[in-house]
Amino acid sequence: MDFLAKPEHRSTRSVQTLIDEMLTEPRLHNARDRFGAVVQDIPSISVLSTTPQTAPRHCEGPFVADHIIRTFAAIDAIASGESMRDCEDIATDPVLSLALLDAEEAIRDFPDVFRAFAVMHNIAKPDRLLLVAESGSVGEREGFVRLNRRADEYSTSSELHRYDKMRRAHGGDSASWFAQSGIVATYDDADRAVIAPQYAEARAAIVRCFNLEHAYEKFIAELCWSHDDVEEFFITPGNESEFGVFAARAGKAGLNVEKYLDALLAIALLDHDIGRIGLIRPIPLPVFRAFALAEHTAMSERFAAREARQAHARKLRIKSILGDSGLAPEVIFALLKTPIGPERGVVMEHVYEVTRGESQGEVFGDHAGHICECAHRAQKLLAAEGLSV
Repeated sequence: MDFLAKPEHRSTRSVQTLIDEMLTEPRLHNARDRFGAVVQDIPSISVLSTTPQTAPRHCEGPFVADHIIRTFAAIDAIASGESMRDCEDIATDPVLSLALLDAEEAIRDFPDVFRAFAVMHNIAKPDRLLLVAESGSVGEREGFVRLNRRADEYSTSSELHRYDKMRRAHGGDSASWFAQSGIVATYDDADRAVIAPQYAEARAAIVRCFNLEHAYEKFIAELCWSHDDVEEFFITPGNESEFGVFAARAGKAGLNVEKYLDALLAIALLDHDIGRIGLIRPIPLPVFRAFALAEHTAMSERFAAREARQAHARKLRIKSILGDSGLAPEVIFALLKTPIGPERGVVMEHVYEVTRGESQGEVFGDHAGHICECAHRAQKLLAAEGLSV
């Protein structure tokens, strides 16, 4: 009996279609309210609502807070049961599908950890904001010089004021503003700067705000440290071996390596792919895809463990459905008065044949009608979940 064979079962929706459906206006509205509540609790982060972000990396809105709000909405969607595993872009690839299973389960199990991360990994950006203009752009003509010509390490308050005035005058969305101005917002080492002593109070306040235990502060700060590397390590093809760095970091920090790597999978999905709108998105979930494939190359044992867990879970679910449909082995054996021994295996194989539609259960004699009725009920339940016996 092959409990693991899975028939074709996937949605015709693309990943992008599902993301659009997930990030509804009510969810975005709730996310804005949630961020507003965080700002009330931690006034020092209110500056994230006026700290610029720009294309090509961030087209969610003009400010860093827009990125956080979109990520909050994505967390809420996944925590409420939304999943991308059966999308046409994902379902046929077992490596991506099973990695996505772990990422989504991590989010559902610990949504406040990821909400805290969404805020914490941005707290150093206002201090490290640098607005630079592309060569020959309108922004350069307006005085936003190129990086190699700057005297100040980061943008000054007067530059920020001038930038905001220009942006307001333009009045367009983030993509069109970038195309018109050629100004790019960068943040130097903001992800890694989060661990600096000057942000200790903010880190602790964020963890308290989301009702997390103090130990999570270190865990989330370490996630912040690796945030950019999740994407940048694997931009270059053939660099998959770098994945081992993440496990080494977690081990050195005394963290649970498996939970840390699962959290990074979730961050690749939430922060880099769903929570961010970039100008160039050649394939669905590009950062998550590259990260998961690198993991599979460098630590294939994690994929093997997922396969084993999934197989066990499927077997338990099939057993539960058969039981709910009246086809539990003990019920069938009592009905047919089947003695203990090899004959019981043969009886159950006949039950599975009926459930698959390969037999009308003639071998069950007077009980054929009842068993067929139960089998048809089980068949519908199994098919609804993409399962088979």
